[in-house]
Order: sequence, then C-alpha cells, then structure tokens
Amino acid sequence: METVFLKILVAIDGSPLTKKVLCIASDLARLSDAELHLVYVVESGWAEGDVARELAIREMEEESDRLITEWKKMVSPGLAMTAHRMSGHPGNTIVNLASDIGADLIVIGSVGKSQVERMLAGSVSTFVVTHSRIPTLVIKP
Repeated sequence: METVFLKILVAIDGSPLTKKVLCIASDLARLSDAELHLVYVVESGWAEGDVARELAIREMEEESDRLITEWKKMVSPGLAMTAHRMSGHPGNTIVNLASDIGADLIVIGSVGKSQVERMLAGSVSTFVVTHSRIPTLVIKP
C-alpha cells in the first residue's frame, strides 16, 4: 500500500530549525504532488489589557508577515501553497487547522527543550503529537 499525502501542514516559526522543516515538508509535497499549507501561530495566551502584550503581538504579527513572505520564496516553484497566520495556543491551533483543512500529514520542528523546560513552558511538538489524529513528522535539529 502506497502512502500519498494530498495536504501537508507545516508549522513554521522564527527558529533556526524552520528552514530545515520547510525544506523537508516541501520535498514531501513535491514527491506526493500535495498542497502545502504553512501555519505561523502568534501566541495569544497572555493577560488581557496589557500594553506590552499588545505591542509584542503586533511585533510578532509583523515578523510573521516578513517570515511567511521569505519562506514562500523557499518553496519549490509549482507547488500549491497556502499560508495561514493565526493566533491562539500554538498546539491547539495547529491540531485544529490540520483537521479543518483535511491535512494528511503535519510537519513540525522540535527545538530539543530539556525536560524541565518542557514542564515549565510546554512543547508544541509534544502537544501536537499527543493530541492530533493526523500523522505527524517531528524534525529535530
């Protein structure tokens, strides 16, 4: 039985690992002739009404626009691609979007947090693997 992906969701952020994640997801999309969906999630779980929060969110939105434009240029010509910039809890947002668009595969990076860091800040890749019903490929540095 041959596995073919029709829609691949790749989670991107500003980390150095993103380029590797995007290259692997692009190669898989090209090999499967799949649609590639990029998602950049702006974390929105901060305290409401905080001026610093509003400024940080605005800065992340501007950064995401720049990064999405940059990464679109890296994707192989001829690939069908859609970019999504969303806000919310990154793990939930990725899992929900994958389901909403009917993705066959999620590709996400893992920055290699320590066990203590995962306990304190959480791990988006661990959350996605744990909560998604869709196969997930985790790319390590």
